[in-house]
Amino acid sequence: MKKSDLIYIWVLISSYCAGIVAYTLSMFLVYNEEVIDWGPLITWTAPTFFTVNLLLFILSVFFLKLINKYFFWTQTILFAIGAIIPVYIVPFLSGFFNFANISFPFTQEGFLFYLFFLIAALVSSYGIWVAQKRLNPKSFLLVSFVILIFLIITIILN
Repeated sequence: MKKSDLIYIWVLISSYCAGIVAYTLSMFLVYNEEVIDWGPLITWTAPTFFTVNLLLFILSVFFLKLINKYFFWTQTILFAIGAIIPVYIVPFLSGFFNFANISFPFTQEGFLFYLFFLIAALVSSYGIWVAQKRLNPKSFLLVSFVILIFLIITIILN
């Protein structure tokens, strides 16, 4: 693994952390609830994010480059649209899915998971763009540092 590839790993980690922050803050701000048990949240989101989302991100970048439409905004829009797919996978992992609740993304809990994957996708898009274009990563590192600070504060306050 080259040193330049480490930015992609950091992008995924900080994006996942951004998703956790978005989930917990929106849960508190919108529904006035706190995360009591972090285990299920991580169990339901980590495998999905680090497999499905990673695959979606790779396929999106590949597809956009293939059709010669690889721009920051096209990538971001495709990532945001793709964020709905992992929301459908969360009920499978939690054991609560059946075809009668196909509308899960439109429930209160589904909305929180969509925010999780949407914010993670937006942060990923920015980080992947910085890495792909070999831009100075200082701005992304600053964003990821702020995300980590918010994550630590969120964990402490819950």
